[in-house]
Amino acid sequence: MKAGHAEIAGAGFGGLVSAIALAERGWTVRVNERRDSLLGEGYGIAIHNNMARIFAGFGILDRVLAGGVRIDRRDSLDRTGRVVMTRKTARSPYRIDRQHIIALLAERALEAGAEIKFDAQVASADPAGAVALAGGETRKADLVIAADGINSGIREQLGLTDRRIWGRDCGARINIPRRPQEIAADDREGTVMIEAWADKRRVLYCPVTRNEFYVLLTCTRQDEGAAVSPIDPEVWARSFPFMRELFVRMRDEADWPQSHWAHFQTMRLKRWSAGRIAVLGDAAHAMPPYLAQGAGHAMMNALGLAESLREADTIEAALAQWERRERPLTEHTQLCTRIYGATMFLPAPLKKISILVEKLPWVAAQYVRAANHVPTGCDAGVNIDARMGGTISA
Repeated sequence: MKAGHAEIAGAGFGGLVSAIALAERGWTVRVNERRDSLLGEGYGIAIHNNMARIFAGFGILDRVLAGGVRIDRRDSLDRTGRVVMTRKTARSPYRIDRQHIIALLAERALEAGAEIKFDAQVASADPAGAVALAGGETRKADLVIAADGINSGIREQLGLTDRRIWGRDCGARINIPRRPQEIAADDREGTVMIEAWADKRRVLYCPVTRNEFYVLLTCTRQDEGAAVSPIDPEVWARSFPFMRELFVRMRDEADWPQSHWAHFQTMRLKRWSAGRIAVLGDAAHAMPPYLAQGAGHAMMNALGLAESLREADTIEAALAQWERRERPLTEHTQLCTRIYGATMFLPAPLKKISILVEKLPWVAAQYVRAANHVPTGCDAGVNIDARMGGTISA
């Protein structure tokens, strides 16, 4: 199929990887971003091998990793702070600031020849191949990519939603500054990711840069005292008394206006395309963040789409092939994410057992199937473990 022109709605992970992959394959590309810049909600991203392969293929892996921190181990704690299980981080050890990655992807997209337009809200899309912007401009395209997020207007306009599965939980993601003694402890004890569960609440935090912690807080939707911005340290300290000081820091030092409590949901579509429109990223397959694969699947599916367009004879054939190839793994990850998140609601004794069950080889393999997957369009012969195992300064 001859390369054409693509209009993309959204400059997130899926939109920018689509722009790079299509531009590298000879397409002209315009990315329409509704905001006035690439800056948005800031938080940490776990870089697994699947994502690393994509970055390596784009020639930016070392620069991506240089903006983050390599995590040495992961400790699971109970409400008293006792370590229930500790695991060395043998694979997927890096945690990177989201905005750092987005900036590098945007730079790479521009180098590849894509165009990025800000204050460009896509109001609607025509399956025949066109987008209409909120300002009244209409732009024709051979392919339209709706990467416009979990509340995608294009997806709803097309009537593609099959099921929106609302979870019982919600979460907020923030960054806070690290203390000098915490930074110094890295050299003595190694960098550590902490995950603690109690009273249907969860706290996960780890370094995301040398000077910042990334924090994920989750609780039930009914836990109104916990799910407030900024948080109430005393409410959270009832579940995790040993973290009281940390909760005070979260309240006082996080950029709460840039964060929000998100009600977790799993999005399932009737199909991932309509005519010449492809839907990807959170617009197509939103999932809770427990396995850290929302961004990974957005990028993998974006690259897979570009490969299907290169291989097929028509747009319609390419979109059908793309969905057949990419959707099964995506829905496997959605299911595993929901199972993992359900452990929040188990009684304390069963919760400890569930954490230990994660160590069983078959169970662990299901959770990391996407993380260890070689994305369509990537070179399976690249030794990505070696690339990810080296020490790169933050």
